[in-house]
Amino acid sequence: MVDAAVDARRPIVEYYDDKSDPENYLCLCVDIPGLKKKIVGNKASNAEIELKIHDERSFTVTVTVLKKPKNEVFQYGVKKLPDAINTDERAHIVKVKKKEEVQILLQKAKKGSWASTLSSVGLETDG
Repeated sequence: MVDAAVDARRPIVEYYDDKSDPENYLCLCVDIPGLKKKIVGNKASNAEIELKIHDERSFTVTVTVLKKPKNEVFQYGVKKLPDAINTDERAHIVKVKKKEEVQILLQKAKKGSWASTLSSVGLETDG
C-alpha cells in the first residue's frame, strides 16, 4: 500500500471514532511538520494531500510539503481497518484543521462504533 519507491517519512497519527458523528465516521489526525493552512478555508497553502482508497478496508494518505530545494513527503497506510469504509473517495473528508495537522474523516460502510476495536487492537498499518 505505501509506495516503497517514494522516499517518505511516517507521520504521527491519532485515530478515533469522530466525536461529532461516531457512528458514521472514523477520524484520523495526521501531524505534518511544516504544513501550513490557508487563511480562508480548510486547505493546505504549501502542500498537496492525496487520499487513496485501495479497497473497503485499506487506504494510503500522502502529504507532500512543497519546499525548496526538495519537497518533503509523508505517507501513512492502513492495510486493515476494523470494518469496511465507503470506497467512493468523494464520501471522505480531508481538511487541514490547524497548522501542521491534516484531519481525515473516513465514512464507514455500516453505522457503528469502532472504539472498542481501535483501543484494544488499533490499526494494521504499513511499515
